[in-house]
Amino acid sequence: MATAVGIRLNSNSRLLQGVTVPLLMLLLGVLLQLQAVAATKYTVYWSYPNYENYFSNWNRGSTYVVGDSIEFLYNAEAHNVVRVSNQQYDECSTNAEPVADGATVFSLNQPGMYFFMCTVPGHCEAGMKLQLRVI
Repeated sequence: MATAVGIRLNSNSRLLQGVTVPLLMLLLGVLLQLQAVAATKYTVYWSYPNYENYFSNWNRGSTYVVGDSIEFLYNAEAHNVVRVSNQQYDECSTNAEPVADGATVFSLNQPGMYFFMCTVPGHCEAGMKLQLRVI
């Protein structure tokens, strides 16, 4: 037999009236801190793929949430990375300035689709591109 336990709030209780708002604010602060702690940094070893869908398969089944980040680790003399639009991703074409520092981190700060590619000629076409959904 299950027993329910609860606190009954009475509008005539001055103690609870004075404590309720600060207690709720404290709980909200704790929840926000837990969300920040729960953020994950994913690492992509960004290199010329062994086959066309290499990075699509790497990403399969992953779930990304707002607050996570993705770090691309790569040889900066041979590769770069840039965030692009869906159309640029599909066409492997962009005029955006790529980053080539060897350890590039992108914050996933909004829900939606994120698209990345290497702009070294032939690399994106060979599958050196990655898309992911942030919820």
